[in-house]
Amino acid sequence: MAWKAVRYGIGTNSLGFRLTAIYIALAGICLALATIPFLSEHSVSDVALHMNMAIAGLIGTAILMALMSRRLTGPIRKLTEVARKVAEGHLNVKVPVDCSCEIGELGASMRTMVARLQASTTEISELANHDLVTGLPNRNRLQTLLERQTGLVGADGAPASGSVFFIDVLELRKVNDRFGHETSDQLLKTIASLLVAASPCKSHGDNLRSSGSEDDALREPVLARFGGTELVLSVPDLTDPDGIASVARRLHAALAGGVKVDGRQFHPSIAIGIARYPQDSASAIKVKQYAALACNNSIALQETERTVLFQSWMIEVIKSRETMERDLRTAIADGHFEVYYQPKVSARDWTVTGVEALVRFNHPERGLVGPGDFIEIAEMTGLIYDIGLIVLEEAICQCAEWHRAGQSTEVSINVSIEQFRNTEFSNLVISILNEHECPADLVTIEITETIAHTNIVSVSDHIKALRAVGVRIAIDDFGTGYSNLAQLTGLKFDILKVDRSFVSGIDSEGKAREVSRAIIQLGKNLGCRVVVEGTETPGQVAAAAQLGCDEIQGFFFSKPMKRSDFDTWKQLRASNPVRKALDSIVAGGLTKIIPPQGRLTAS
Repeated sequence: MAWKAVRYGIGTNSLGFRLTAIYIALAGICLALATIPFLSEHSVSDVALHMNMAIAGLIGTAILMALMSRRLTGPIRKLTEVARKVAEGHLNVKVPVDCSCEIGELGASMRTMVARLQASTTEISELANHDLVTGLPNRNRLQTLLERQTGLVGADGAPASGSVFFIDVLELRKVNDRFGHETSDQLLKTIASLLVAASPCKSHGDNLRSSGSEDDALREPVLARFGGTELVLSVPDLTDPDGIASVARRLHAALAGGVKVDGRQFHPSIAIGIARYPQDSASAIKVKQYAALACNNSIALQETERTVLFQSWMIEVIKSRETMERDLRTAIADGHFEVYYQPKVSARDWTVTGVEALVRFNHPERGLVGPGDFIEIAEMTGLIYDIGLIVLEEAICQCAEWHRAGQSTEVSINVSIEQFRNTEFSNLVISILNEHECPADLVTIEITETIAHTNIVSVSDHIKALRAVGVRIAIDDFGTGYSNLAQLTGLKFDILKVDRSFVSGIDSEGKAREVSRAIIQLGKNLGCRVVVEGTETPGQVAAAAQLGCDEIQGFFFSKPMKRSDFDTWKQLRASNPVRKALDSIVAGGLTKIIPPQGRLTAS
């Protein structure tokens, strides 16, 4: 709706004009009433005298009225001008009206209003530029500061230089999950104080002053909170590797002694990624992104002090991941995933007991892509659920087909944590089993032991529902997840798979063999079937059998195969007496007649 412009205080809208008009009207009436009697009782000269006196009084009164009007309208105009400036956002104004009349009261009220607006604006500015938990500058303030710092030019015309440290507090999310927001917030606040003191920022006060808008502050270091568990330290004029390494060591050392919060002792650690400007980029946004990228790489390190300096190859890795993500989305839509099957063999009679269903990506340009090249990316992007569903559907369908053909074969299917987190997962598996009329006892769901670190109640509910219909549960890669055994054994499972990392030394006396023996015995004590996977040599197969495992899986018998190739392999193996004889030799431990690195094939 368009509003019509109104000119306030002009012409007939003027308060002075209206007061004067009212006065003249009243004065005219009074003058007429005063002069009428003289017209009949006095001479003309007397009447003229009275008239002149009345006119003089009227003029004097009019002048007085005009002065009074100006005294009224003048302050009002000043207050109007102040209000206009405040409406435009100019709060550094003074209210000049100060008198004892009602307008003076209005002026005092306006001064109070302006003061409160100034206080509110200051508070809003604080909220907009500072983090409430740590008191550090926040992401908005950091971005503004970095843009100004990277845009500086020295006296010699050279661009500004410096380093950006991206810091991730690694254990903070776990503390939040276990002890709640208040404890994690207090821990983060304490960590921030320790890092400020250990950094070139020196103190909290200096850090806040350095984050101000003054140009002199742009040469000073600043620590800011970037996100939930992330802090960013900007250090102008620091680019040499030794100086950068020294700052990083001080930051790590600040937390080495632990942090005490609410009577509890915590031992948080940090991962640091560093990027430099203008070497890595002159853009404030990119140099921060590069530092974050380096931090992601440092998280994977096993060192106590996780620190990585950005390198250009990290960008290529990201681009490669982005390309793979696009390819995976296309593959899901176009059906480019295939299920391969790797056989499992009985350690007692060397018959084929079942297969493990393994996904392969049939890339239109790169050809067959193994899971090691895309599973991690699929998990990071959430695509693993759709891929897992493809494998689940195909494997159960194939299992049902083998059963109808009179060749019942157990099929093991790997399931990701993301799939198990879906509240409808167990119902979905049961629905697929019913749809394909597949016997549930021919299907095994393999989960990694790290799933036990997630919501144990929901995991247990899924397992209970699946086992109730006959589906078996296997713990895959056992021995690598550092699980709490009490928690893990609280889950009901049927099969335990010894991780391939223990197999390389299983055929010789040493720790690997003893650990494998202990895991196999543990599985037996828990009433589980034990599968040793990753076997490649006759010695490894013989050792696995001698240690008491139930089933063996690995390249010694076969690599993962397409369904048609598996059927051919199984037929050849069943009809090959030499194959059976060699299996018997391996089972007896007589590996000396077979080359140590030899592999037996069905052909």
